[in-house]
Amino acid sequence: MKKILFLIFSLVISFTAKANILDDCIKKISEDKEVWQDLLFDKQKGIFNDINDTEDVTDDMVESRKNKIYTLIAADVLLKCNKDLSRIAKVERGVIDFTHNNKPYAFDFSVAKMFEYIDLRTGIVVTNKRTYSPGDVMKLSDFPKNTKLFSDECSDWTIWDNLDDDVAVNKIGQSVFNEFGGSKNEFFLDFTEGDNRRAFPGLVLMDETWSTKEKIVTYRNMQLGLEKAQQFASALKNSECSNQGLAVYLVALDVKKDTSSEKKGWMIGASIGGGAMAYLGVSSALLATTSLGATSSVVFWSGVAANMVHPVGWIVAGIAVAASTAIALYPSQIENLQQVMVLDGPHNL
Repeated sequence: MKKILFLIFSLVISFTAKANILDDCIKKISEDKEVWQDLLFDKQKGIFNDINDTEDVTDDMVESRKNKIYTLIAADVLLKCNKDLSRIAKVERGVIDFTHNNKPYAFDFSVAKMFEYIDLRTGIVVTNKRTYSPGDVMKLSDFPKNTKLFSDECSDWTIWDNLDDDVAVNKIGQSVFNEFGGSKNEFFLDFTEGDNRRAFPGLVLMDETWSTKEKIVTYRNMQLGLEKAQQFASALKNSECSNQGLAVYLVALDVKKDTSSEKKGWMIGASIGGGAMAYLGVSSALLATTSLGATSSVVFWSGVAANMVHPVGWIVAGIAVAASTAIALYPSQIENLQQVMVLDGPHNL
């Protein structure tokens, strides 16, 4: 009989075995013995490398290593299932198998808790293009220059002369984006190139009251970003933004072209467990190793699947992150974005 080990403080919990998108992801993880099983029990690099081969794994052992286990699960999910992150974020719990001393075990873990270990800077875009899907890249060049994407009643066209309090995006933004000051500040959608663009067309921006500062509304926890994007879209459906052919998307803000492999795809910036940030390829095969010290990180390489050899051992946090690819965790001011990647949507208005 398989023993279920709970990655929570209380062992009193019920869950169903109902199949979901996370189950497919977990299957990929648990079948990759070198990156999953070995990183749990290998005598040099394993999370449980100090327990006896004949010793049973207990809830107390799991509790004392909870942060490392969540870091490893988060790294594997980001590595193997990045295109399904928005659907995984809607699942409550996951159960992932492993074996020790020829005995079957499984971790029961909180998906919400797992997302706390993934730093992925997200933003919200409202645009008149409804054909994007998760994994697609919106490029600045996709949008015609000097063109309004939305009406003045949806989002204010005049920013320099104080934002209109009754405009839909501003009014709804103040009720949804409480982390950005809520009613203390004001909100608007960015413009196209040549029409006073700040960062990226349709991106939700915050205008700080009694200041010249403007900031991107961004959430590093993707699950929270998804929740906010859906709340925002739901409210906009009954506003002056509806019936204009608009759609709301949750997007990754740190995106660049992958030129390091034969598969020239796109990469997004991400960090695991509070460590150094690196770029993760989402349209090519991947490798990853993880450091689980006090400062943890995951470093990703792009590669061709047929030529891949999994690395072994933990690496020192950030040691393989080239300075040219490292990105800031806490950008606050406006920045020039040439492309963003869709994580969720479209939510049509």
